Amino acid sequence: MPPRSLVDLSHPLTPQTTVYPGDPPFAMHSVCSIPTDGYTVHAVSLGTHTGTHVDAPFHFFAQGQKLHELSLERFVGRGLIVDVRHLAQARGHIEWRDVRESLDRATASTGGTIASLGPRSEGKIDMVLFWTGWDGWWGERKYFDHPYFGKDVAEGLVEMGVRLVGVDTLSPDETVLVQGGGEERDDAFAMHEVLLGRGCLICENLTNLGGLVGGEGEVWVSLVPLSLHGADGAPVRAYGWMEEIR
Repeated sequence: MPPRSLVDLSHPLTPQTTVYPGDPPFAMHSVCSIPTDGYTVHAVSLGTHTGTHVDAPFHFFAQGQKLHELSLERFVGRGLIVDVRHLAQARGHIEWRDVRESLDRATASTGGTIASLGPRSEGKIDMVLFWTGWDGWWGERKYFDHPYFGKDVAEGLVEMGVRLVGVDTLSPDETVLVQGGGEERDDAFAMHEVLLGRGCLICENLTNLGGLVGGEGEVWVSLVPLSLHGADGAPVRAYGWMEEIR
């Protein structure tokens, strides 16, 4: 039986969809129409990291797993929504000590402890989604000025056994809009490198995470991407729901 209430966690794909600097924009145009052909068909063009999407390890590592090499189960499971809105400042750096406190509060609000996070094989929660509230700036220039997480956050999460990290921002790393050239920092993609390098998946551009907070029961999410063979990532129609604890 399907859940009684689903929360849509995806941004719609439109020509105005925000994309990472340098990525191809989303486009859709009609190739067949009912007046001329008797049916409707559209052609779609987009990058593998357009809109709400998942990153596979191959995104940063040549020998990393490609999307089709990941089991479907990796994208569906119990999730923990971690409220870090109080830490979300424009281009603000969020450190592990702050995240750890937020993890404690998030697990306590569900009647558990931080020990509830860990390998799924041990009956624990291995999907952590950070609610910064920055999705409210979707479509605006300020969306690029999102808060970002330090390398120590990635290291702390993978040590705990987390296997998927989601954010309601363009990236868990800082997005730098370089104008007129410039040097890229050595740690510019620290979260991506640590998480993907340890086989932990990333889901970016989530929205409506607050809709899964405050209810009774367990949070479950589906972040299943398009089945693109050999891909480094793909868009997701993400959604979540609450299930009663049995």
